[in-house]
Amino acid sequence: MAAMNNRERLVAALDHQETDRVPIDFGGCYATTIYFTAYEKLKAHLGLEHETLIGRRLGRCALVDESILRRFDVDTRLLSPGGFEGPGNSREIDADTFADELGAIWHKVGDGPYINTDGPFFKRDADLDDLENHDWPDTSNPGYTRGLRQRALDLRENTPGAIVLNLPSGVVHTGQWLRGYDTWLIDLYKKRDFACRLMDLIAEWWIGITAAALDEVGDLVDVVNLGDDLGTQASTVIDPEIYRQLVKPRHERMFAAAKSRTDAKLQLHSCGSVSALFDDFIDVGVDCVNPIQVNASGMDPERLKSEYGDRLAFWGAIDTQHVLPFCTPDEVRSEVRRIIEILGPGGGYVLNSVHNIQPDVPPENVVAMFDEAKNYRPSWA
Repeated sequence: MAAMNNRERLVAALDHQETDRVPIDFGGCYATTIYFTAYEKLKAHLGLEHETLIGRRLGRCALVDESILRRFDVDTRLLSPGGFEGPGNSREIDADTFADELGAIWHKVGDGPYINTDGPFFKRDADLDDLENHDWPDTSNPGYTRGLRQRALDLRENTPGAIVLNLPSGVVHTGQWLRGYDTWLIDLYKKRDFACRLMDLIAEWWIGITAAALDEVGDLVDVVNLGDDLGTQASTVIDPEIYRQLVKPRHERMFAAAKSRTDAKLQLHSCGSVSALFDDFIDVGVDCVNPIQVNASGMDPERLKSEYGDRLAFWGAIDTQHVLPFCTPDEVRSEVRRIIEILGPGGGYVLNSVHNIQPDVPPENVVAMFDEAKNYRPSWA
């Protein structure tokens, strides 16, 4: 098979076409990058010196430098809207704590990640008036799109990769951050009017930002990515019927707004055991699912490829719970080959770790994963 460039390879794979090798993502999405302490070890191992820049602040993960992207021949490049500018909910509370533009509170300890500790609707008796009176950010704020098109053009003109536009998290994540994880779940059963109005207001905010961003760069991006985690290690977070009744209509509205403004593929990041919702994801316009948490219940890659491989693309699938932190580099390379041979035939697979590479992953294993993916020529190519 003739050699492809990075963008051609990724676009073809997401169109379910076989490629010269599987495309590789590293840092193209906020959940496909590497924790900053692991990044420091990787830089030292590769003998590279550059400043470590953080992407999404709350995750404390690195923006992967172009030198590393070219070292591993990575096929993706990250693009994201800017932040809200001017007065609003955002504020620094202390050296380890901040409030984001929606009013969620985040706190870290030492080198650890930021944890959501409070939000504007954490009190159990919050009501519809609290939702309506909240200071929801104006999605026409110029900060969201300032310089966005020029950054996209720079990526298109000066890098070989496919552009992934990373949009804000969806109604599930954001609702939990504003309401509290446990209370948000209880609301779905006990306080549905409140839960649905909260999701509607989040969806309106998300659609506003998405519309503004895609009106700027919809013609330049190849993938649109957002996250909304719906799985645990053992099952979906909520009953699939509750998803279909309450969450799915909001996802359908959100994803339709995105797809009406671009021909880019829509990737949904949803951790854990989520295959019970794959048909629903397809219904609402999802083209590709990340991270394919292969050790979660129901996420066996052979079954997923057999049942959904002609309708969904898979992005991730290299295990970060056991393989990357605890296996030898040779074992990592073997696992990379195994997953490629399962998920790669017929296209529809982009290789990456299952979620961000964590601090306990040796840099030798990071190199083994990406070098093997770059150099391996599968049986079907």
